[in-house]
Amino acid sequence: MSPVKSKWRGGSSVSLTVLFMLAVIIAVGVFLRGQAFLSTEVVEPLQAEAAESYALAQTLGSQGAYQVLAAPFDNSSEEVAASEVFGSLGYPLFLSLFATPEATASSLNAVVITQMVLGALAILLVFILATRLMDPHWGLITAFLTAVSPFLVNVSLYLIGATLLLVTLLLYLISTTRLGERGALIRAFLAAALLGVVALVDPTYQFLVLPWLLVLFFTVRKGASKILIPVAAVLGFALIFGPWMARNQNVIDAPIAAAPIAASIQQGMPSADADETASGQDTETPSLLAALGRLGGALINDPRWYFVEKPQTLWSVGQPASAEQSLVYPVSETPYAENPLFLTSEEFMRILHGPLLLIGAIGVILVWLPFAGRRLTPSQRIGLRSISLVLIYATLTHLFGVAQSHDAAPLLPLLFVMALTPLYVITSPRLEAAAPKTAQEPESEPQLETDAT
Repeated sequence: MSPVKSKWRGGSSVSLTVLFMLAVIIAVGVFLRGQAFLSTEVVEPLQAEAAESYALAQTLGSQGAYQVLAAPFDNSSEEVAASEVFGSLGYPLFLSLFATPEATASSLNAVVITQMVLGALAILLVFILATRLMDPHWGLITAFLTAVSPFLVNVSLYLIGATLLLVTLLLYLISTTRLGERGALIRAFLAAALLGVVALVDPTYQFLVLPWLLVLFFTVRKGASKILIPVAAVLGFALIFGPWMARNQNVIDAPIAAAPIAASIQQGMPSADADETASGQDTETPSLLAALGRLGGALINDPRWYFVEKPQTLWSVGQPASAEQSLVYPVSETPYAENPLFLTSEEFMRILHGPLLLIGAIGVILVWLPFAGRRLTPSQRIGLRSISLVLIYATLTHLFGVAQSHDAAPLLPLLFVMALTPLYVITSPRLEAAAPKTAQEPESEPQLETDAT
């Protein structure tokens, strides 16, 4: 049987065998998620951020999304604070497709089933991402790890935005893997537009575009394209996220809602500071400048909290990646308690958790070094560096704000790719110095740099 004619650097192609194995992996992922849905009983599914998102989705459903975007919410509403309203609407808009005036089991199940489908789509997307950056065999490994991870199986059972965020992040990162090819301006525009969707889904990523623009600027070859490609990215991001910033500016006199950021910083303070805040008379969210000032003092006074204890919480470092950690809210039943298949997959990922985290951290740093640059094409460099940047950015923002284990769930497939990167780079031959000046890369077409820096 002839392989499917889709080539990657190194001459590899997606054969029918690889496609069959991918189908089996996706089927395993769907089976695990389906059985988890049928066998898991969440004690109270609408808690904390899930309750806030669903309440906002109910408002969107009753008022209509257009009306909500055209006029502010009633500040007297007890269901959702005004600061949350102007933080992000991406996931509440998604929930509004299913939300009913009274939260019913059928409406909640509809959300979970849809998120299961998105979870299966994420398995395919991470395969595409890893295959574009390496080859199909590496893609199968990342797809398998994504399919069986207890964190990724369980996170779709809750009404939080992790699964939707994972899919949008993967779409954005897949679009960055072609920035070294012809049509770089259009590709940069589309990639930045997808990043705008990510920012709408999760406000944590609203500022990711800034360091990514710097990556583009320093990766593009000298000449007009060094300016044109970042400008195209700015326009793409502004197309999607710009109207939301304009809406905030019109209503709260600021393009970015600072109150949720300040609240996250305050909630992420060391426990002693949190106790003082809770016991004090003034429990209102401080201004962003005040929160940043407190953050600076806390970093000096208690660096262990931010650089040891919070990474342990975020990435579950130092303790097994057990089912208890992968569950966002308490459950009365879970297949990870007694089902042999689930227990096996959990133990398998528990054993791999530490090595994947360690090697993944090495990969995050390695892709920025000249050693890796000499063995990667321009498209591979920008793609892998974009993944590395997402992991670095997300980790820092959660360390300075609120850090919970499920916050890292959408980042796990990216960690899997980074964990395979050192092995791939070491086994890859060094690119020929003359490779950049081939017929496929004319000087007149805006391209990314082809040197190793």
